[in-house]
Amino acid sequence: MTGQDGAYLAKRLQQKGISVTGTCRDPTTSDLWRLRELDVLDAATLYRCDLANFGQIETVLKSTKPDWVFNFAGVTSLGEAAENPELTYRVNGVAVEHMLDVFFAQNPEGRFFQASSAQLLLSDDSDDPGVLAYSDGKRSADQSVLSARRAGHFAVSGMLFNHESPLRTERFVSRKIAAGLVQWRDRGGPALRLGALDQVRDWSFAGDIVSGAFLSLAHCEPDDYQFASGAAHKVRDWVDVGCEALGIELVWSGTGLDEIATCRSTGKAVVEIDPMFYRPEESERLVGDPSKAANVLRWRPEYDFEGLVSLMIKAELKRSA
Repeated sequence: MTGQDGAYLAKRLQQKGISVTGTCRDPTTSDLWRLRELDVLDAATLYRCDLANFGQIETVLKSTKPDWVFNFAGVTSLGEAAENPELTYRVNGVAVEHMLDVFFAQNPEGRFFQASSAQLLLSDDSDDPGVLAYSDGKRSADQSVLSARRAGHFAVSGMLFNHESPLRTERFVSRKIAAGLVQWRDRGGPALRLGALDQVRDWSFAGDIVSGAFLSLAHCEPDDYQFASGAAHKVRDWVDVGCEALGIELVWSGTGLDEIATCRSTGKAVVEIDPMFYRPEESERLVGDPSKAANVLRWRPEYDFEGLVSLMIKAELKRSA
C-alpha cells in the first residue's frame, strides 16, 4: 500500500467510509511518505507481507478476513525483473494464484481485483529476460483470475496503462520532467537530460486509475477492463505542456541525439538528449481503449493529459517553495 496506487486507493476507500488494511514488505522500514502526503497513514493498518512468501500472504488474509482485495503489488521494474526472473514470475504470477485460492476459500462471496499490465499487448517476441519474466507472470495472474471467475467468484483483471501522479519518484520520466523544469526555472538550470522524445504512451492520473478499480468491484458483475486515457502522447508533450504551465517558451532544434530545446527569451538550454537514456523509437504504440470501462462502469477520469501535467508541475512548485 506504500506505492502511488495503494496510497490513492487507500484515500479513495477511506473517503467511502471503508476500513483499510494494506501490506508492505516491512512497516518499520518501508517508505511511508506517500501515505503521509495523502493524510491516510494514521487511518490505515499496515501488515508485513512479502509476496514471495506464501505463508505471509496466507497469514495476512486469514487474520484480516477482507471482503475486497485489491492487488497492485509486484515487480514493476523490467530492470529488476531481469536481475531475478524466477522471483519476478513467482511474485507477479504464482503468488496471485495462491492469493486467490486462500481468499476465496475463506470468503467465497468476496471480491478480488488484480492489476494487469498493458505490457501484455506488445508483441510476444522479446528475448529480454526481464520482459519475459514480467509478462509471463502477469499473463499467469490474468489466467488465475479468469479461472476464479469461471468457478463462480467475483474476480476482475484491470489492464493498467501508464499512470502518473505527484507520488511518483524521479526515476519515472513524468516526475523527472516536472521536477527538472521547475528546478530549471527557479534555479537557472541545469538542462533536463532526456532520452527519445517521441516515444508514445497512454498516460493517465493514478488517482483516476484506482477509481476505476474501485468501480470494477462495486459493479454487479465481474469482468476485465482496460483503464487508460485512450489518447497517445509523446515524452516531448510532457516538456511542452510543462513549460507552458511555467511560462517558458521553447524553441526546438536539431534531430535525434542532437535535438535540443532552448528558452526563447534567454537562449539557455532547457532540454538536451542524453545517449544514456536514448532508445530508438518503438514501432508499437501502447494506447488503451477505455470505452468498456466508460460504458459499463460509468468511469469518468477527472484529469486529461494537460491536467495531469499541470497537477504534477503544481506539486513540484509546492515542494520547492
